[in-house]
Amino acid sequence: MAVRIGVVAPMLITIDPMGAAFDEIWPEAEHLAIADETLYADFAGGRPITDETYSRVSDLLHYAATTRCDGLVFTGSVFGDPVARARQDIKIPVLTSYEAMIEEAFEAGTRFAILSTAQGSMTNLSADLEAEAKRRGVGITIDGHVAAEARPPILAGDIETHDRIVVEAAAKMTGCDCLMFAQVSMGLTAKKVANVPGRPVLTAPEATVRKFKRLLG
Repeated sequence: MAVRIGVVAPMLITIDPMGAAFDEIWPEAEHLAIADETLYADFAGGRPITDETYSRVSDLLHYAATTRCDGLVFTGSVFGDPVARARQDIKIPVLTSYEAMIEEAFEAGTRFAILSTAQGSMTNLSADLEAEAKRRGVGITIDGHVAAEARPPILAGDIETHDRIVVEAAAKMTGCDCLMFAQVSMGLTAKKVANVPGRPVLTAPEATVRKFKRLLG
């Protein structure tokens, strides 16, 4: 029986990039979506992440763990802390949206560029990189850019405009050991970014699939 990974999504636009990464890197794995768009809708509507959010994320992940999955990934980049708390008593691997990407980033070096389309994702990823650097006892530099103008188009289904803005911004972010795309929804856009020698482009979907393949393949 194939390994089954549950893609737990607070936004439907994160499902296709994750699925594409599985199809390319680990096609033998079964990947199935479990979605609750109300989580991101409330956050985007201005509601802060509270104890209620933690409870809702926990309920969703614990339900997902009953669906005969061998592993879970939660694709919302702003929900890392609720996911980390909820997974403590779940018996299968549960990954936050970009923790596998952080691991790959430190393999590339210590000079990180981050491209995001939302400030919340930039803030969270930067903080997690700093925390990981402290844990490892190394110094890092972070060059971040928020291409906020790309967010409305992708939410409206205009992938072409979103990708054009992201690609143009990525072209200016050089002189780093790696360029990280801060959101799962940006995963497919990386294929359009021009290659810069010595600057790998890391995406959360691809890093996540590689980690699951190491853990469960």
